[in-house]
Amino acid sequence: MEKKIILGIETSCDDTSVCLLSFTKNGPHPESEALFHESFSAEKILAKWGGVVPEIAARNHLFKLSPLIERAFNETKLKVSDIDLIGVTTHPGLLGPLLTGLHAAKTLSMLYELPIFGVNHLFAHLEAIHLSEKISYPYLGLLVSGGHTSFFLVRAPDNFEVLGSTIDDAAGEAFDKGGKLMGLNYPAGREIDELAKKGDKFRFPFPIGLENDPRPCFSFSGLKTSLRVFLENNPHIRPSSVYTQDFLDLCASYQWAIVKALSKKTHSAFKLLGKKIPLVVGGGVAANSSLRAEFIKEFSPVHFVQPKYCTDNGAMVAHYAALMMDHASPFPESLKLDAAARFINKKDFLSHE
Repeated sequence: MEKKIILGIETSCDDTSVCLLSFTKNGPHPESEALFHESFSAEKILAKWGGVVPEIAARNHLFKLSPLIERAFNETKLKVSDIDLIGVTTHPGLLGPLLTGLHAAKTLSMLYELPIFGVNHLFAHLEAIHLSEKISYPYLGLLVSGGHTSFFLVRAPDNFEVLGSTIDDAAGEAFDKGGKLMGLNYPAGREIDELAKKGDKFRFPFPIGLENDPRPCFSFSGLKTSLRVFLENNPHIRPSSVYTQDFLDLCASYQWAIVKALSKKTHSAFKLLGKKIPLVVGGGVAANSSLRAEFIKEFSPVHFVQPKYCTDNGAMVAHYAALMMDHASPFPESLKLDAAARFINKKDFLSHE
C-alpha cells in the first residue's frame, strides 16, 4: 500500500503540537510512524494565573505554531507539497486556540490545495491507542482529561457512541482545582500523583459522586466541596518546605477518591454493555500511576494510551485524520471548515438516557 504523509496540528487548549506522520493503510491495522512530533507546553506561562487563560493560550499558539511547523519540514527534509492531508483539531476546545490552529491549516490548504480533516480530539485521544498497540473493535473507551470524562463504545474510527459522561466537572479538573485548594501549583495532577505515592490513601475518606447511581456517569463537584470543607476544618494541613505526613496522606486520599470513582463507573459501563470487550483508557489523566495500577488490577484486558500520547498532541490528531482520510474536505471546500467549542453536531455526542 502507498504511504501517505499527514500533517497534524493540535491547539485545542494550552499545548501547541505538530506532527508529520507516515501512514500506510494495511488491512485492519494500519501502520503509523511519527517522522516528527514535538509539543510546546504553556504550563509555566499559565502557572502564575492558576490555570488556562484562553486569550493567553491563543497568543502562545500564534507564537509557537509557525516555528514548530517550519522545524517539522526542516528536520524531515520534506516539502509541504509532499503532504497528502492536514489533520487539525476543530472541536471541542477553547475557541480562540482552536481557530489559531485551523487558520494555519487553512493557509497551507489554500497555498498548496491540500485537503483538511477537522478532528474531534476526544475521538483522537482514544484512537491514539493504535499508535502503539493493535486493538480490535469494538472496545470500551474511557476518556479522562482536564476537560472531559466520558465513556464511549467505539465500533470503528467513525462510529463512537457515548455511554455516559460527567454531569459537572471532569476528573482532570478535580485534580487541578483540588490541588489549588491544597495550595499546590498548576497543573496539580502530576504533583498530587507523586506526593500520593508516599501517603496513605485510606487515611481520609472522601465521597464518590453518584456512587449508588447505576449509570456510567460521573460527578466530581461534591468531591471538591468536601475537600474545601476538610481544609477549612484542618487548617494545619498545608504544603510547606517539607511535606508533612498528613499532607501526603491527604493527597493520596483525595486521588484515591477520583480513581475509585473512575473504577466503579467503569464496572457500571461494562454492566450496561452486558459483554466483555477490551478497555482503552486515554486522555491526560490516563498517565496517572494510581489509576493505571487500579485498572490493571480490576480489568482485563485493559490498554492504556502511551503517556507521550495522553496529553493533547499532534500525533494523535494526524493519526486520527489518517484513519478518516476518506471523509476529509478537499480543496477548496476545506476553507469552509469551522471550529466549535463543543461537539459540532448531535451525532458526535449523544446523551445516554
